[in-house]
Order: sequence, then C-alpha cells, then structure tokens
Amino acid sequence: MALQDFVKVLESYRGREKTMRTLQYGLLLVSPLASERVGESFKILSSQLGMTRVVLRLFDDLPMLQYSLSTGTGRKDEDAIVRTLRVLNNVVDQIYFPVEHFAWARDMKMAKGNSASLWNASLVLWGLSLLLTIIRSLRQISLIRQQRKGAARDTIEKLNVQHDEELLTVIMQASDLLNALNWMPKRPWVNPFPAWQVGLLGLISSLIGFRKMMSSQ
Repeated sequence: MALQDFVKVLESYRGREKTMRTLQYGLLLVSPLASERVGESFKILSSQLGMTRVVLRLFDDLPMLQYSLSTGTGRKDEDAIVRTLRVLNNVVDQIYFPVEHFAWARDMKMAKGNSASLWNASLVLWGLSLLLTIIRSLRQISLIRQQRKGAARDTIEKLNVQHDEELLTVIMQASDLLNALNWMPKRPWVNPFPAWQVGLLGLISSLIGFRKMMSSQ
C-alpha cells in the first residue's frame, strides 16, 4: 500500500477504526514474543486501543439506524431466509450500541450501578450478531452453489467471486465469535484463551475486514 493510500485510509472513520483494531489484536499476538516488561506494555496499549474503539462507537447509533432504515426488509426478490436473518441482524446491532454505551457510562461514573451485567449483555448481543451473519453467509453460499449449476461461464465467474466473499465473511465472523464466547462469564470451555490466541483470532478477523473495506472502495 502506497503512503498516499494509507493516509487516505487513516483519514476515513472506518479506515482509522480498522487500523486501530488490527493494531489492538496484533499487539496481543506478539506480546508473548517480547520481554515481560515490553509484553505487558503491548497488552496495556492493546487495551487502550480497545477502549478508544468503544468511545468511537458512541457515535455509531445514528449511522446504524440509517443503515437499518435504508436496507429495510431487503429486496423482494431476495431469499426469504436471508432477508429474515438480515432484519434480525439489524435489530440486534441496533440494540447492542446503547447497551454498550450504558456499560461505558457506568464505568465512567456517569450512571449509577455495576457495569458487569451490561458488558456481559453486550457480549451476548455481539455474539448473536456474529452468529446471525455466519448463518446468513452460509445460506448465501448454498444459494450461490445452486445458481452455478448450468450457468454461463461469465455468470459462474461472478458467482465464484461472491462465493469467496461470503466464505471470507464466515471465517471473519467465526474468528470474532470464538473470542466473544471466550470472554463470556460462562464460556463453553474451561480455560480462557491465552493473549496470543485472542490476538491471532482478532487479527485474522481484522485483516479480512481490512481487505473487504479496501476492495469496496
């Protein structure tokens, strides 16, 4: 990526957020490779980047609302299951933001009460959103495979691109879902992931997200 392209990325909200996310998880991944003092510094910086992203999301409610209103119930010719999953996904995402904001406000002593239950609720909502996206992408992959049968060569090439994009989405969201489950109070496994494993999963998701953002520009 040329310097001019990188500056352009940093000047956009999405680009800056994804850059911070990539650094956040990248620092966790390499922290065990550094000395104990430097490794702890990496973890602290990673945590600070994470909290910065939480603050930035204070301004995401209206953009999310606009997106939900613009997509509505989806196209009439769209698969009914995909449309339903998309609507449910938008509803969950819309609820997620105020829950996280309120948890943050309690941490900042701007609202009374313990924030732990709200952070846990936001984790559940995030995990549910990721799961809905995974199911929707798997449904899209199934539909694409059906459409490829007997299709013309140029159509197959376009469908192959869509298939690969949906597959990347599944990998990206599954990586985040594993981290979301790991951070829940009642995780499906006994021992929490070490920092490097959290970093690896988050970095995989971040790099795929970065790639998707760049390809859409």
